[in-house]
Amino acid sequence: MPLDDDLNAALTPLHFGANSRLWGKAIQLQISRLKPIEDLALRTIGAFNAVKNGNPTAEQLAFCSEFQPEGLEEPPLEKIFLVMDHPHALVDAMLLIIAMRGLLSQAEQMVLQTEPLGKADNLKRAVNRFKNAQPQVVHFRNVIIHNDEYSVGKGKAQRKAINPHEGIGITQDDDGRILAAWGGHSMLLLQAAEDALILWRDLNSEYWGKLLAP
Repeated sequence: MPLDDDLNAALTPLHFGANSRLWGKAIQLQISRLKPIEDLALRTIGAFNAVKNGNPTAEQLAFCSEFQPEGLEEPPLEKIFLVMDHPHALVDAMLLIIAMRGLLSQAEQMVLQTEPLGKADNLKRAVNRFKNAQPQVVHFRNVIIHNDEYSVGKGKAQRKAINPHEGIGITQDDDGRILAAWGGHSMLLLQAAEDALILWRDLNSEYWGKLLAP
């Protein structure tokens, strides 16, 4: 179904520049860079845990043998995979958070543009679904962009920090999944990205797909 003329007119200012289509593609790009890092962490930690618990598969044993010299009961600490040690994981994580916030900002503006027409309900539900699922995206993006303020305790949302001494960064859970963290708060990064792609697809369904329909 083609886009209604009134919706097209209301949303035309959002056609250009850093629009929702661009941010969606940026999120996909960062996922493609971060997922192999997380997959390796999951595989490595899972394999060593299986060996430790006495129930490894043959594949896990072979994988561990690449890291663990024969006769050594425990692998050297530096051989345990740490996501934060990866050379570009932190950069890609920061860019992913910025891209997710960029997408959300565009989606929120789309709601504002369509509310006077009484046609914002589906967009509003999509926005609220993402914000409820991933409430930390907005705060983490603000910390990244305004790090000059947050790093010295002067950020506008500084009071939201549980641990005021923890700066923005990445870590991982016990299984190796990438976590973005700040101020005692954390967010499973690739899960947040998948939720953002759901929002992106909703925007495409409501707007871009109709706009580009023949």
